[in-house]
Amino acid sequence: MAKAKGDRIIIQMQSTEGPVFRYTTTKNRRNDTARLELTKYHPGLRRRVVFRETR
Repeated sequence: MAKAKGDRIIIQMQSTEGPVFRYTTTKNRRNDTARLELTKYHPGLRRRVVFRETR
């Protein structure tokens, strides 16, 4: 039997500093209605920066 897709969607996270670099991740649309902000490693800058969800 096929599984339902559910409420998880694929989103892109873009760096707030430096050159363009993106991460791709998923989030649950029902639990997290606001835009996601995470601190992740930016390989171009070689440090951790804030990444925000793009639409």
